[in-house]
Amino acid sequence: MAIRRSATKRHGLPSIVQLRLTPTPAQADALAAAVLLCNQAATVVSRLAWQRRAFAVVELHRLAYYEVRAQVAGLGAQAAVRAIARVAGAYANRRAVRGA
Repeated sequence: MAIRRSATKRHGLPSIVQLRLTPTPAQADALAAAVLLCNQAATVVSRLAWQRRAFAVVELHRLAYYEVRAQVAGLGAQAAVRAIARVAGAYANRRAVRGA
């Protein structure tokens, strides 16, 4: 693992640390499985958003949280919340780009 620190700390800004992960094959498989699970959750949330025409974060969270946890086996609470936020953010970005 290589660590490189930014020199901006001396100017009062937070430092940035860049890491290069070198997972073992087993860890790489686990990471790939986690990404697949999160993508499945995002797909479920997106379908619910379009069915109910609910695209705001809070509204989508109330609508989708328990359903996505039930439909995607093995999905943790934090992963479900992040998938909901990711979908809502994507739709907000899409609206902003189309509106500009």
